[in-house]
Amino acid sequence: MVKLVRMLSEPYIDPEFKGQRTFAMKSRVGRVAALGLVAAFFATTLADDASACSRILSNTNGQANVVARTMDLYRSDAAKMVVYPRGLERVSKTGDGKPFTWASKLGSVAVTSFGAAASDGMNEKGLVANLLYLGDTRYEPRDSRPGLSNLLWAQYVLDNFASVKEAVEGLKDVQIVPVALDGKQWPLHLAISDAEGDSAIVEFVDGRMVVHQGKEFTVMTNEPPLETQLKNLRNYKSFGGLRPMPGDIDPESRFVRAASYLKTLPPARSVPEAIAGAQSIARTVAVPPGAKDTSGGGAEDAWPTLWFTLADSTNKTYFFHSASSPNLYWVDLTKIDFGSKASERAIDAYDRALVGDITQRLTNVP
Repeated sequence: MVKLVRMLSEPYIDPEFKGQRTFAMKSRVGRVAALGLVAAFFATTLADDASACSRILSNTNGQANVVARTMDLYRSDAAKMVVYPRGLERVSKTGDGKPFTWASKLGSVAVTSFGAAASDGMNEKGLVANLLYLGDTRYEPRDSRPGLSNLLWAQYVLDNFASVKEAVEGLKDVQIVPVALDGKQWPLHLAISDAEGDSAIVEFVDGRMVVHQGKEFTVMTNEPPLETQLKNLRNYKSFGGLRPMPGDIDPESRFVRAASYLKTLPPARSVPEAIAGAQSIARTVAVPPGAKDTSGGGAEDAWPTLWFTLADSTNKTYFFHSASSPNLYWVDLTKIDFGSKASERAIDAYDRALVGDITQRLTNVP
């Protein structure tokens, strides 16, 4: 059953967005799993260092619905930009002899780490999925329902759904199950947005899935869970409190900073200006190399920003910027053949020669 819960007071919610919905959900489908390569990625990176990140959705600028997302990680993730066609067979295994499989219904562009785990991406319908670290995650106790590995969560959403509403409904049919590596399970939460500006943030709190759905859910960082982040927001001047905006790199501080700047962002006069506005906020929460967390909060995920993406859901353009290069480049999804006979294509996301429209520069994956 889906339970409607009222959680926030008026100071945080935009007047035009009164339809806040928070759902505690259970799901039904497939058997858990993780591709061997995904496991290799998480074993070599997350086992020691996990990822932080920030996500900002600009959906009231009047020109385009744009998502900005930073990837903060202790070491290089060997990121690739990958184009996935429709009809791509997916398989996820956990060693129980009952792999969960599906074929992609929609084409997508995603950023993967070590060629395996999609942490960020947009599909051909403009649906965006951002997978971020949440140290306070407590997954559901495993039950008789079939499940999907949390490591394949973002790609599953990109492969199957055209809107946030579809994704929220579709996630009732899968139980997200953590994959243990080196004796540890990986705590993750997922942000989803679409071409209409709708948004959902999916977390696992105290052993249950909680979905915050509505256009007002525009910011996500890391711990604590979203409900606590939103309550904390009310302590700051932009949201009725007394505290000034914090400047450190703690996840709560990044959340406040992003929400504050997003609230005061003026309407855009053009699509490029809308994209630039989201980019400017992403830069305020990006963590420079060598930065130290001086907040005293003891966050386990305050690491440097490796890259950020900008996803224009309205115009189906996906941008990438590496912290090791001054260049911004992008892929135009409207120029891509996502047909079932098309090839999977990829490019090294950190290639410093990349600039501007690189849609035709991605090459076939052997």
